[in-house]
Amino acid sequence: MAIPIIDLHEDVSLYFILHGGGEPLSDFNVDIPNRDVDIPKYLRGGVKLVFASIAPSIETFNPELSRSLQELYGVWVPVTKFRSPQSLIIEHFEVYYKMAETYKVISIVESYDDIERVFNEEGKVGFLLHLEGADGIEDPYDLVLLRKLGLRSLGITWNYNNKYGFGCMSRKDYGLTPEGEELVNTAWKLGIIIDLAHACKRTTLEVLAIAKKPVIISHANIKALVDTPRNVDDEVLEALKRNGGVIGLSAIGSIISRKSRPTIDDLIKHFMYVYERFGPDILAIGTDFMGLLGIPPPQGFELIDKTQTLLQKLMERRLTDKDIRKIAYENALRVIKANMA
Repeated sequence: MAIPIIDLHEDVSLYFILHGGGEPLSDFNVDIPNRDVDIPKYLRGGVKLVFASIAPSIETFNPELSRSLQELYGVWVPVTKFRSPQSLIIEHFEVYYKMAETYKVISIVESYDDIERVFNEEGKVGFLLHLEGADGIEDPYDLVLLRKLGLRSLGITWNYNNKYGFGCMSRKDYGLTPEGEELVNTAWKLGIIIDLAHACKRTTLEVLAIAKKPVIISHANIKALVDTPRNVDDEVLEALKRNGGVIGLSAIGSIISRKSRPTIDDLIKHFMYVYERFGPDILAIGTDFMGLLGIPPPQGFELIDKTQTLLQKLMERRLTDKDIRKIAYENALRVIKANMA
């Protein structure tokens, strides 16, 4: 029987809004070869909860910034920017709610009780709605309205700077701004989880220093193994451990290895690095599937139904059954409950 899986980051709505985002096109209820995720793969892989991301950006042309993104991700990609993000946020919400109406397998979760029901019901997958970057939030009080729409997780930045904090592509890191501190405090009051993926180091550490609740770093890997702004170093991991939060290790090939095509064994090295130095309690899974946009995932972990293979690889490294369950879902559930219950 498959071990239940929580995936801390998937850009599912982006698939529909960006004409597939480079993925094969078909109904989401069809098992399409080489598509990162779809309903049959969720069910086959034991996926029970997905942090379903809202990325309210548009693609445009900016060759200088594309070169910077290529340095970060290893492939050339069009530049994204945030123009009229509030309208796009609404469109992403609409996609997710229509998906839940269309596919009875999918359920939008708004409380910890909802998540428990999904876990206890066979053939159900919960979508926990997450906003990737606060660029579309004009005022921290907007979170009150977004929560009523179902938002339960919030990233402060997506690579770039905004008025709340500094992103990992920033030339200078001035940390969390006063508006950012107000934003994260508002989120915690509302039971909205804070995500520090894509944030600069100082921004990350300043949030962790004031944290009232555990946070997530939803999709990143380890800087000691691949030195890139999208990865986190030991100081951040130590602060995350003190906070009781989790890091979701990612399938983004360019931040797993400098090889042209990393393997699942390269990703296992990131899990083992954290496990051996910081223990099993901060580890989770955050694939970034549907948001890779041409960045190759590791061979052997190209699709969400191969998450069980990932767990099997960890078992081969002599992790205990208890450790595996923590990584697969228990650590993430603990953080979700601390924020939402």
